[in-house]
Amino acid sequence: MSLKDWLTKNIYVTRPEDPDVFFRPRRFNKPKEQLVEVVREIVSALKGWRVEEYRENQGLIRASRSVLFPPSAQEINIYVVEGLDGVITLEMTSQSKGAKGDWGRNKRNLRDFLTHLDSKMASAK
Repeated sequence: MSLKDWLTKNIYVTRPEDPDVFFRPRRFNKPKEQLVEVVREIVSALKGWRVEEYRENQGLIRASRSVLFPPSAQEINIYVVEGLDGVITLEMTSQSKGAKGDWGRNKRNLRDFLTHLDSKMASAK
């Protein structure tokens, strides 16, 4: 991530075409309810994170994270959606509130969460 991005971007999103495969959406052959429970556990375990809302019909888990330095708050949206093929897809966004740049914080939010998710799902196999 370039210095310009750190100073001007305040959002990071998982996307299928991300050059870093780590930041691509995850796909699972598990029940949606099981994955939602894992997501909630991870959010509760991460320092400064908390679940704000869960919209079952949209597959949206809205979380927030506050940090002291630099002082900011981020909104994290985690989408757990079942496709017609029965495969569950997990996509995420992290966006800073009231800040022009995020100093890479939103990308680190996704890295923190996805690292925990990958570990938890690997051990559940």
